[in-house]
Amino acid sequence: MRRGRGKRRAGCCTMPSTDRRTLLSLWAAAGLILLAALVGCRSKPSSHPVYVEGVPEKGAALFYGAKHCGLCHAVNGVGGRMAPDLSGKRPAPPAVGWLVSMLWNHQPGMARQMRGSRAGYPSLSQEEMAHILAFLYQTETVDSPGNGALGSRVFESKGCVRCHSVRSVGGTSAPDLSSLAGGGSVAWTAAMWNHAQSMIEPLTKELGAWPQFSGTEMNNLIAYVSAGRPRKPDVHGSVARGSEVFKKNCIRCHTVNGDGGHVVGPSLGPETDLPLSPAQFSSVLWNHAPAMLRQVKDQGIEAPKLQTAEISDLLAFLASLRYVEPPGSVEAGEHVFADRGCAHCHGAKAEGGSMGPALRAHGKPYTAVSFATTMWSHGPKMQARAEEMGMSWPVLQASDVGNFVSFLNSR
Repeated sequence: MRRGRGKRRAGCCTMPSTDRRTLLSLWAAAGLILLAALVGCRSKPSSHPVYVEGVPEKGAALFYGAKHCGLCHAVNGVGGRMAPDLSGKRPAPPAVGWLVSMLWNHQPGMARQMRGSRAGYPSLSQEEMAHILAFLYQTETVDSPGNGALGSRVFESKGCVRCHSVRSVGGTSAPDLSSLAGGGSVAWTAAMWNHAQSMIEPLTKELGAWPQFSGTEMNNLIAYVSAGRPRKPDVHGSVARGSEVFKKNCIRCHTVNGDGGHVVGPSLGPETDLPLSPAQFSSVLWNHAPAMLRQVKDQGIEAPKLQTAEISDLLAFLASLRYVEPPGSVEAGEHVFADRGCAHCHGAKAEGGSMGPALRAHGKPYTAVSFATTMWSHGPKMQARAEEMGMSWPVLQASDVGNFVSFLNSR
């Protein structure tokens, strides 16, 4: 998910309701603006969301390589066992603020652990921090492994067994689901959506209601179906292509940042708590399939069929909308700065004090990434000073990061 930090304006164009060509041309222009944002514009202080830099692939190389994070931490089971696996933890909004706050909150424990390790405490440049945060964010869009034994119960309780079989056990009126086992979660999501229309009437008639999935039930069902067979790893899609998939298939019903269909479907923008791992996204599509397909039919249009690659690209696009600079308030930032105890050392206005330097931005403004880099670099010294003074380590909330950055960038 490669991103620059260009501006993305909410409601930057107004769409006529009657002119299809104008609609498409406006979204083509919007797509070019989005693409420009994704490929390298630099951000300046703004009230509008800006994309956070970082290349997940480079972050993975640093995580498992030069920075030795993988000696202690695993991601999706790959890495060390001395510290928690970092996957499967859904970021609280704002996502970047959540990542930065978690890095800060666990810094004392990590620093203590690294003091006695052969790797030592790694230094991180701003660019390296951006890559690692992008990698960690991307891992949250990867499905956690399900439980096959629990998935067997889901297969029965949701009524799948009445029509489908798994490894020749179950109904015979519909295909054996084992044939989908090797395609990965994204392929499963595409199949669930594309075949939902043909299943709604017979399944609802058979069970009396459309079955709903919650929690990790879909993950468990996939694990049960794929048991004993290798699964292809899910390939991360393209944000630019995902924007085109959205414009082609979703925009008539759904909005993103105020642009799109205003009557039928809810917004799919960052203000909506939308699961972005394939299995969880599959649950959302399945649960709402009857309502969505009925609304599509009422509009006299054909329900879109989505290929596996299109689902992957769409998920990448929707995820990119949530990986932006966290919003903040100068006033709230000043209050949090004092409430978390920072003012005790750095001064009420972050102008500096007898025990800590000035933190107000001079010249280049702070971003969430540069803020995280500064905190990481000086964390051990701050921890030692806090211990000397008998002060507890302050705990940050996800929303604190945007507020801190706004406050430190203010004049």
